[in-house]
Amino acid sequence: MYNLLKEHSEFEKTIKWLRVLMYIAITSLVNSIANYIPFVSADVTTWISRGIMVAMILCMFQLSSVNRRYKTAAILRTIWLGTLLVGTLLHTPATLILGTSILSVIAVYQEYHGHSELIEVMDAELSRKWNSLFIWSFIAPLLLSIGSSVAMITATFRHLDVARITAITTGIMRIPQYVIDVIYLLYLKKMIGILTERTEGGSL
Repeated sequence: MYNLLKEHSEFEKTIKWLRVLMYIAITSLVNSIANYIPFVSADVTTWISRGIMVAMILCMFQLSSVNRRYKTAAILRTIWLGTLLVGTLLHTPATLILGTSILSVIAVYQEYHGHSELIEVMDAELSRKWNSLFIWSFIAPLLLSIGSSVAMITATFRHLDVARITAITTGIMRIPQYVIDVIYLLYLKKMIGILTERTEGGSL
């Protein structure tokens, strides 16, 4: 991968689109937080999130010249977004929505491993961290989702305020995702820094 970057003089282009990806991720994080602000319309944040996804897909396609995993991630996200839009209009069964969620997980896997392979020769430790981040980005929400379901079932049987319990558990479930989002940004920033240093230092 390192030789491929050198041969095709892709460093500057890669740095540019990784920066774009970082800005997209920041926008996504802010939009996600805004979704929990009472006076912000859910419809607005929903359409913004879809616009963010389109921007991310385009960014992945631009990065695909240095690693094919980015292209795979872009294609999977395109299918996911298209299915989601059609499902919203046609009231698609939950089973199909679940299928698109699986596509989303695979897309994230491809993206994170693309980052890992891109930086592996230059920073093996950061490469391993990208792989670990995918694992946590998948496991943490899954465990919290199970915990949330147990909490809601318990609240139902104990005749507690289910709506309140649901709101609390939903908020708690978002915290690990926010942490992962921030770590994602930090890793991207570090990767951009490494590539920039290599380019400016002329050690290609």
